Amino acid sequence: MNKVRQESWGGTVSRLVRRGPAADERGQVAETSRHSRYLPVAAIAVIASVAGWLTTASLQQDFAAYWTAGAARRLGLSPYVNHVGADPAPALWDGVALFTHSRFLYPPLVAELFRPLAAMPYQAAKAAFTALAVAAWAAASVLAARAAAPGKREGSGVALTFAVGALAYPLYLHLERGQVDLFVLVLLLAAFAARGRPLRAGAALLAAAMLKPALIGLWPVLIALGRWRAVGAAVAGAAIALLASAALSGPALVRDYVFDVLPRAALYGEGGDETMLLPASRLQAVAGDLNAGVAHLGGRAYRQAAWDAPASASLPRLLAPERPTRVATLGPGLLMLAMLVAAAAPAHRRCLPEASEALLFWGAAVACVVASPAGWVMGLVWALPLVPWLGRLRAANAASGVARALIVAGLACACPPLFAGWAALAGTALVAAATALALTLAPRAAAAEVAR
Repeated sequence: MNKVRQESWGGTVSRLVRRGPAADERGQVAETSRHSRYLPVAAIAVIASVAGWLTTASLQQDFAAYWTAGAARRLGLSPYVNHVGADPAPALWDGVALFTHSRFLYPPLVAELFRPLAAMPYQAAKAAFTALAVAAWAAASVLAARAAAPGKREGSGVALTFAVGALAYPLYLHLERGQVDLFVLVLLLAAFAARGRPLRAGAALLAAAMLKPALIGLWPVLIALGRWRAVGAAVAGAAIALLASAALSGPALVRDYVFDVLPRAALYGEGGDETMLLPASRLQAVAGDLNAGVAHLGGRAYRQAAWDAPASASLPRLLAPERPTRVATLGPGLLMLAMLVAAAAPAHRRCLPEASEALLFWGAAVACVVASPAGWVMGLVWALPLVPWLGRLRAANAASGVARALIVAGLACACPPLFAGWAALAGTALVAAATALALTLAPRAAAAEVAR
């Protein structure tokens, strides 16, 4: 009986993860159902409607930071300084920042990319940006399903991914804040799809890390998975990007970013301590707006937030909410990185199938969210590509208790945070479950060979 069970589990998983769904011995590949055709349309309609409402009702405060950074560069000013109430641009403010530094944490080259949007009226710019974000979510859903289940099963995977995405709270918060995580998700999907082509994968990895610097933590995991050429291409591209930044933005701004912005963001994220707060005189002109919870940009008033709920998904913030410490800042990331690298190390790599590599890749991406002081709930949209992989395992009867644990952790990430710290804990559980499932999927025979 044990031998039969072992053959059923090992054989099914081996065929599934090594040759794909077409190798399922039962050959039960059904045509795309009516639900598979209509669910994506319904999901897009719901998300587009919510996005349209948020474009008019909410400040979309993270996009406000991007737009303000682009406006600062158009004026020849630093995007890392809060200019409100000070010459030469006392009215230049994102409607939220209370510190002497701005909330913009990205490299200078990214600030230059926001110049075109800053040339538009704020309302038009945020509408265009939000429409692109919805398009990025749709594209990511299709790409994620295609990566997990190419061929005839792709339709059901697309429907499942769209449906889960439309029910996931991080997606709605992402749109409410006006974040870039969905664009980063498309880049990560491109990197994963091109992982066997180092130049393409490296370019996508670099672009993703420029938009979210915490994703550099993904690179050691890729090296452990044997994708060191892609990481090498990303590092080489980073040197070119550094020279381009110095040429476009000036060496002084690059120095400010490397020696001032990055160290501060590593401790506080976009925040700071009491010594970094603006003097009250600088905020006098906007004190009424702050008290009312509104902001005026482009001659129009917006609510700073459409709703109130915990937004942090950061373990460092959870461990040291009042005053950051080096241990709280570095500890979670180093522990999760060690776990993921150990799972992807050469000792296991020979028996890690494609599904395991996907689980480790996306688990590492989520780890970069929860281990960062600037980790937010909307970053958990990077867990979306796990949905079609879990659907593929279930379709092949290869699910297990560990897979069910990953589903539970994913549901915890998808629901609105029940308390402060919920998202950080749920994300950590998802990383652990994804790592465990990646190792569990290794065929028994290969695992026995490695053990010998």
